Amino acid sequence: MFNFADIRVADKPKENQSVVRLKTNVWCDSKGLHFRKDLQFLKRLSFGYQIIEEDCSNIGALDTYQQIINIDECVDGVYEVVVCNKSHDYESGHVDGYDYKLIKFER
Repeated sequence: MFNFADIRVADKPKENQSVVRLKTNVWCDSKGLHFRKDLQFLKRLSFGYQIIEEDCSNIGALDTYQQIINIDECVDGVYEVVVCNKSHDYESGHVDGYDYKLIKFER
């Protein structure tokens, strides 16, 4: 007998995936103590619309960096960039604000 509970729905494949490598460098020279965090876009692991790369070119690197809510807590490694804290316009329902979060990337 046919039972609807036996039907399994396949997970919808991702349309977009942004993968980055986080590298932290700290050094000292005659001019002072320096601290630097780099996010490198990993093109071979990414596909679809690259929202963080688009935001860097549209609103600038500083504003994009400030939208990453957990970058100070992340250790060096490979991360997927996901959109979080979306806010919607109350009249149109369109997304008018969001932040980014780095999540450890699992292959």
